Amino acid sequence: MDFRNVSKFNHTLSAILRGEWMLDIRFAVSHLPVVAAMLEGKPVSFIDRTGSEEGEAPFAVDPATMTRFELYKWDAYGNRVPNPNMPANSVGIIPFNGPITKYNGECGEAGMIQREKTLNEMLRRDSIGSIIQLIDTPGGEVSAAHNYSQLVLSSKKPILSLVDDMCCSLGMWFTSPSMEVYATHDLCEIGSIGTYCTYADFTEYYAKMGIKLIEVYAPQSEDKNKAYRDLLAGLPEGRAAVQESLKRHTDKFISFVANSRGDKAKANIDQWSTGKVFNADEAIKLGLIDGIKSLEQVVMKAAWLAKRSKN
Repeated sequence: MDFRNVSKFNHTLSAILRGEWMLDIRFAVSHLPVVAAMLEGKPVSFIDRTGSEEGEAPFAVDPATMTRFELYKWDAYGNRVPNPNMPANSVGIIPFNGPITKYNGECGEAGMIQREKTLNEMLRRDSIGSIIQLIDTPGGEVSAAHNYSQLVLSSKKPILSLVDDMCCSLGMWFTSPSMEVYATHDLCEIGSIGTYCTYADFTEYYAKMGIKLIEVYAPQSEDKNKAYRDLLAGLPEGRAAVQESLKRHTDKFISFVANSRGDKAKANIDQWSTGKVFNADEAIKLGLIDGIKSLEQVVMKAAWLAKRSKN
């Protein structure tokens, strides 16, 4: 991480410490040492993650030749402009790699605000007839996906999703409103539809550093941070308040997936709404995805749907 880029670092650390997450627990637990190092101000490397500015750059594919086209070119004056050589009815590809955050990451990987801008631009471009979300994610921040998902839901162009290995938790929020959802192989992991958060008690940590925190609240602010204070104090009402907040998010999450995926998913809601992860062949039976296809096959399907919608 380049600590000179303070704003991106602060966004990432703030999201980890304060946010509610729709994230597969295996990814979260494996990165706890990274969080500890960040808190101690030690150098941190995110080299193991799949996301990067280059790796997550959106692009387009000509379905007739399967040729890749960059979305932008540089003009004679050094300005980045839309690629004028992109064939008609091209298929736009938006990659989703690694954990999803609201803001751009410290390594340059796109946050959901940036992806929303990308999706809006693809929806405006005449040369792009359809769009594919290429997904390999354990999930992410609760606050990251709502606006983007609504944009997918209201799109007049066909938007398909292809899961390449994993689409868990928050990934299901913006995948489910796609016109069709596929996986690249039967061992892809799909589901983990639920919400959780982690609270850290730094009392002993600060005590070892010789720091004693003294909190003083205004007399009118008796309910400010009450859930957090009760939770740290071990009071059951603290846990209950946090669970109620998580329940509201999860109810909305489950309802959105069920309504987006249709009757088959609704019929099996009791099986997939508990946070369980399924392989692709199981997810097909539950109505969470539509089948197994390669990227080339999904590109061809997206292009066909675009032509059909025009006619």
